[in-house]
This record gives sequence, C-alpha cells and structure tokens, in this order.
Amino acid sequence: MSGTTVVEWAKGSVFKADPNLALQEIESLNAEWGGAAPVGKLVDHARSPDSVLHDEFEWDDSIAATQQRVETEKRIKRSLVYVCTQDVPKEYEPKRLRVFTSVAHKNDAGKTVRSYVSTVEAMKDPEYRAQILATAKRELQQFVNKYDQLSELASVLDPIKDHLKDD
Repeated sequence: MSGTTVVEWAKGSVFKADPNLALQEIESLNAEWGGAAPVGKLVDHARSPDSVLHDEFEWDDSIAATQQRVETEKRIKRSLVYVCTQDVPKEYEPKRLRVFTSVAHKNDAGKTVRSYVSTVEAMKDPEYRAQILATAKRELQQFVNKYDQLSELASVLDPIKDHLKDD
C-alpha cells in the first residue's frame, strides 16, 4: 500500500494497541519466518511484556481456558445444521440451514446480551429476523469490500453493490 493509506482496527474491533505498531510487529515477525509466520507465532511473540500486542491477550490461563470453552460452545452451536433434501434434485446439493443463530436481546436485568436461538423460530420473530437481515447485509458489504478489486467477480459483486445501495 502507498500514498495516503492508513492502518486502523476494523470497525467493532476491541483492540487497543496502536494499529501501526501492531502491523510493524506482525510484519517483522513475518519477515523472520520468510514472509509468513505460522499461526501461533504471534502469540508466542506477544508473551513478552515488551510486545505492543502483549495486553491484547489474556495471559491468566484459567480465564483464557474459560474464554476458549465459550468460543467452543459458540462454534458447536454455529456448526449444527439442518440438511433439507426434500424436493432437491439429486444433482444439486441439499439445502443447509444453521440450527441456531446469534441474536441480541434484553436479559432480565435489562442488559443487552447475545444468545443462540433456533434459526427457524428467529425467522418468525420480526425483531430477530431484522437482526438476521442486518447481519446478512453487513456480511455482504464485507464481502464486497474484500473482493471488489477482483474484476473476475464483477458480475457477482455489481448486483450486490446495487442491492446494498438501494437500502
């Protein structure tokens, strides 16, 4: 990248380190590994309190283990799918629908929390359905942003951009 390109954390990111320093650290580590450090090497590097990314990681193993278990719970819930084969010709892939979807709602204390609910039930609820649609549009925009420079995908991306522009 050149010119007036700026490095920043993606919208919604929780990281606090200076993104330019983080990038420098990652690029330096990649250079040490011939251009691409294996996954996990940044964690090893960030163990040093001198690393700009040190505070971005949870170093208390009991807390980190709990966080990892919660991530595993989410991955389990995201991985269960219904496979719908009814009325699908054999030459086509069956339709797949996630059993659960993540939605925001108010808990008993009035605080907004995220939970996984039945996708089928969520699609029937106007508020949850609106959340699912907003997520789909956000993901489409992210897809466009990521692949817009590939002219080979113009026939796919242009209608998506037109649809997103209409909103």
